[in-house]
Amino acid sequence: MNAIRRIMVAVDFSKISKHLVGYALALARKCDAEVHLVHVINQRDIEAIRKVAEVTSVISLPEQIEARREDLLAALMEILSELDAVPDAVGRHVKTGIPSEALIDTIKEIDIDLVIMGTRGRGQFAGMLFGSTAARMLHKCPVPLLTLRNDA
Repeated sequence: MNAIRRIMVAVDFSKISKHLVGYALALARKCDAEVHLVHVINQRDIEAIRKVAEVTSVISLPEQIEARREDLLAALMEILSELDAVPDAVGRHVKTGIPSEALIDTIKEIDIDLVIMGTRGRGQFAGMLFGSTAARMLHKCPVPLLTLRNDA
């Protein structure tokens, strides 16, 4: 088994996100590993903003994405603050694209050893019909993937 040096947490800001980050921080302390929080601005959302920007000069796509990125980085910082974590010791990343693809690209970019993410607890049938980021990651993730679900 390879040593865990870098842990990535996929943060979607659902109810379980804070728990995922806390779990990763505790595991990182035991393994002497780095933690990287990653949120992906979904390509669907970018396309919606692009369509609005095409019909009005009030909205600029690059400015909207940058503003959203800054808000999300602040939200990641807030999670760390709530957990009394040292923010400078945790990587914070906001990516854009199709979530599973952006997460896999980030795994390779940062040289991640373990991914932690939540699952919304959908049944198999719903996952088969609509797919989910967690299901895609289970099939494509190049490193071990730990999924935690929110039973609350």
